[in-house]
Amino acid sequence: MTFEGHCDTEIFNTWFEQFLTPILQPGQTVILDNATFHKSKKISDFAKSVGTEILYLPPYSPDFNKIEPHWFVIKNRARKNIPLFKSFRHAVDFAFL
Repeated sequence: MTFEGHCDTEIFNTWFEQFLTPILQPGQTVILDNATFHKSKKISDFAKSVGTEILYLPPYSPDFNKIEPHWFVIKNRARKNIPLFKSFRHAVDFAFL
């Protein structure tokens, strides 16, 4: 699922319901950060409906979020390459290569 713009509750709920919930198994745990859009009642309901638990990382704890160092590298690579591309989107796509 891709979209342009920022993520909000509606987009996250759609992703969680349509893409994540179908592959979750009872007893699994989903770990989320404390983004506001991660904390809707619908997310809790989706998780409960398949027998999974949601755990939230402590606030301001990027050291527990294993993807943070990778985002740092990707963001820097995209920033350095913006002048080489017609748009920021192309620079970001390149950063993921």
